[in-house]
Amino acid sequence: MFGIDPEIAVALIIILIIYGGPLIHVAASSRSHGGAKFGWFVAVFFFWWLAYIVFLIVTQKTADQN
Repeated sequence: MFGIDPEIAVALIIILIIYGGPLIHVAASSRSHGGAKFGWFVAVFFFWWLAYIVFLIVTQKTADQN
C-alpha cells in the first residue's frame, strides 16, 4: 500500500478518526451556528478533547433533536 506498512496505515487511520471525529461532529452539529460554530471548531482543533467535552456540556441540544 504505497510503501507503507499495514500496521502503520491502520494506526494512522485510527489516529485520524480519533482526532477528526470531534472536529466533524462540531462542524456538522446543530448545537451552534455561525461564528460560534467556527469558534468551537477552532477551539476543538487546538485544544482537542478538552474543548470538545466543554462543547458538549455548554451547548444545548435543539428542540428538534431527541
